[in-house]
Amino acid sequence: MTKGMDRRSRIEARTTIQPEFYDLDPMNVVWHGNYVRYLEVARCVLLQRIGYTYQDMQRSGYAWPIVDLRLRYYRPLRFAQKFDVQVAIVEWENRLKMTYLLTDRATGARLARGHTVQVAVDLESEEMLWETPPVLRAKLAPFLG
Repeated sequence: MTKGMDRRSRIEARTTIQPEFYDLDPMNVVWHGNYVRYLEVARCVLLQRIGYTYQDMQRSGYAWPIVDLRLRYYRPLRFAQKFDVQVAIVEWENRLKMTYLLTDRATGARLARGHTVQVAVDLESEEMLWETPPVLRAKLAPFLG
């Protein structure tokens, strides 16, 4: 496990991303708002791994909107710099919390870290749920031993 990730989680994924020219700001570094997109890419990789993609969520009757997002930047990303995003599910009882660690692919240097929190919303009633629906618990069970 990479230094800085939550050691409680056994539900993790990693993906490699390379910023494109259009990701840059006028100072020739990746614009801070693009990091949110990179988290989304990693989150989708992890959701695919557990078999509960956004399409699966919708089919199961739930939406999972982000209600909290935090990022801490350490070093700037630059054009064509390959980096890894490691994502881990660290809470799943009443909300879905994922932590992220962005590191330079070549050096392992920490670039940024953060977390997102999602909550289940019943698509029919549009009500926020205060506990994780059984369908997500079932998807996580094989990873929790």
